[in-house]
Amino acid sequence: MKKIFLIISVLILVISGCNRDAIVNSNNPVISTAKKGLYILCEGSGAGTSRLSYYDLDTIFYASIFKPGSLGLYPDGLISDGTNLYITEQGNYNAQGKIYKVDTGGTVINSQDIGLNPYSLCTANNKIYITNGPAGNVTVVDKDNLNTIKTINVGTNPQEIFSAFSKIYVCNSGNFVSPHDSTVSVIDAKTDAIINTITLRNSPTSIAMSNDNYLLIGCQGSSGTIFMVDPNYFDKLDSFTIAGGFGKDISVDADSYDIYFISYDNKIVKLNLYSGVSQVIIDNPSPANVNYYGYVFDSKTKNHYVANARNFVSSGLIYKFDYSGNMLNYYNTGIAPRRFLLIDY
Repeated sequence: MKKIFLIISVLILVISGCNRDAIVNSNNPVISTAKKGLYILCEGSGAGTSRLSYYDLDTIFYASIFKPGSLGLYPDGLISDGTNLYITEQGNYNAQGKIYKVDTGGTVINSQDIGLNPYSLCTANNKIYITNGPAGNVTVVDKDNLNTIKTINVGTNPQEIFSAFSKIYVCNSGNFVSPHDSTVSVIDAKTDAIINTITLRNSPTSIAMSNDNYLLIGCQGSSGTIFMVDPNYFDKLDSFTIAGGFGKDISVDADSYDIYFISYDNKIVKLNLYSGVSQVIIDNPSPANVNYYGYVFDSKTKNHYVANARNFVSSGLIYKFDYSGNMLNYYNTGIAPRRFLLIDY
């Protein structure tokens, strides 16, 4: 995490001309499951500071919806199976964490202690797969009761994870210092066995699927690269080196060859997979005051949602931009907003 200090005058420049819709700070909001919406997971900075927020994409931003009480220490994984949400909490460093099964209104249905600093998660075959960074493994969990089924050893510091075609792809991001890892482990979701290892370059940190069903794997760094990989034969088909480097959070436009992501130099970049041309869509007006920590693109509205973690100890901000990168709205949210989950029922 970077130490970043807020300069109010610059922030005012960034958000001038934008209006916030109604904000609801209630811990018991009524959220319709019939509407699309955006869930935001904030890591927090310690006990009692993490948060799950919700924006109805229309008029209201719910600042906190998790019930009951606090999410605990450093939640980082957030997915939906179409009915419920699943959230992982890392807990204290090098210690057991937790998984929550939550309804769309934020109420906990079930929870279990799990893994070792569980980070990200995905689902396949009625199972949940969770990365445990310090342990170098993946925990397999029964989706219904959250009981552990199996533990699978993978590479160094597995972080992001993705499922497609009954396979699980695990980004082994390496340690923050050494040793590094440059691989993606492939797990068969039917047998829960490792069936392949894809070697790319240091620190694969994001994974998604293109509209023509190819894996897109981003490797972090100032000369970071996005690789296009065949999900069946695991061959590297193409690669794209980004001028500002690759950071995190690949988001695919469902209606074009365009993908979006956070660059290593802290901007929102568009890359066209057909032409290979990239361009900055949302600049960072002041690297000293803005830390783009989470991102998602809404293919239906063509809006961008960007999380600014600022200094990781005070409240963050959520920005809403239009397709061209013009700011439409912003909201104060919890400390270190990290994950977006966009749902359209």
